Amino acid sequence: MKRLLAAVSMLCLVLGFQNCSQSSLQGSAEQASSQVAISVPTQSGESSSQTVTYIEVPNISEDSSVAQKAAELTPYRLVVSVDSGTIQLMDDSNNVIEKRCLDSSHLKELQTILAGSSVCAVQASSADVCAMKYTPGYASLYANEKRINLGEQRDSCGNGKKDLCGGLANVFQNYVSFLRSNWSEMNCQ
Repeated sequence: MKRLLAAVSMLCLVLGFQNCSQSSLQGSAEQASSQVAISVPTQSGESSSQTVTYIEVPNISEDSSVAQKAAELTPYRLVVSVDSGTIQLMDDSNNVIEKRCLDSSHLKELQTILAGSSVCAVQASSADVCAMKYTPGYASLYANEKRINLGEQRDSCGNGKKDLCGGLANVFQNYVSFLRSNWSEMNCQ
């Protein structure tokens, strides 16, 4: 009788811990689904998966009332949280001037564009002479505390240019253009 009671107790204990571990795994799977990882090349030429937390869109020149009041020397930028969809208009001193939010469909679109994408070094042209022409990036990704400037070029040949691989570069540039044009109309719910 004691052995039967011990066996039943042991079975209940084992089954009880299995249920706890399953709910813990489900919670971590839900948490991981909101994180967006991209593949970034390392110094050694290999690539590593890094989690994107923020996107920064520089030099906002929209004709909004807030931007008109500011000094022309202060460059504004939009900082977008990839997890929550919060959009912050920030100045050079990292002061938040205005706060907006992406709706759920636009946030999902952003996460879909970035999820599983890769950053590639764009092949520079093989011109004999490259002019010193700096082109600023159209957006920056912040992944694991590292800033990745997309579209930035150091000369006319395209040296140093990084962007999303393949057709995703154009898709993301269109998304950034949409964001620049429409951020002031987006509201937090």
